[in-house]
Amino acid sequence: MALASSVHRTGRVRGSLGRIDPRVDWPHGFVRFGVVACLAVAVVLGLVYFVRAVDRLDGDASRNAAASFDDRAFGGASGLGLDEDALTEARGRIPAHGTYRLVLGPSEENIGQYARYFLMPRRPDPSARWVLCYGCDLARLGATLRVVWRNDAGVVLGRLPG
Repeated sequence: MALASSVHRTGRVRGSLGRIDPRVDWPHGFVRFGVVACLAVAVVLGLVYFVRAVDRLDGDASRNAAASFDDRAFGGASGLGLDEDALTEARGRIPAHGTYRLVLGPSEENIGQYARYFLMPRRPDPSARWVLCYGCDLARLGATLRVVWRNDAGVVLGRLPG
């Protein structure tokens, strides 16, 4: 009895393999064989690239975990020539729901968008009392500006009376 069931199973396997054997049913068998071969190659390539992607993600995660707080906060600003201390001071002194005005000098055009991102949730407002002057002419703001912080690069954080 065991021999008969073994022969029956072998016959079923041969029968199912016969459906993809190109010699059995020309030309449809050849097409089926090509589909199975393409599927096998796709699965093998998918597994190989999946393993590579997981290894790469592990390396990226390790590099990100090794970054300091400042590296994470200012990562996108390194190419803009921003003064990290000035933005940190502004974020620390301007209230979280406050407004500020960003006054830029003529050569500081790329700083505006990054400063807006970095100082969120604080909002830019042209009539705000807090002023972040980045390479600008302080005389334009008037004598009423009380300077809270400044550095040697010409960046000033001040407050207008209100």
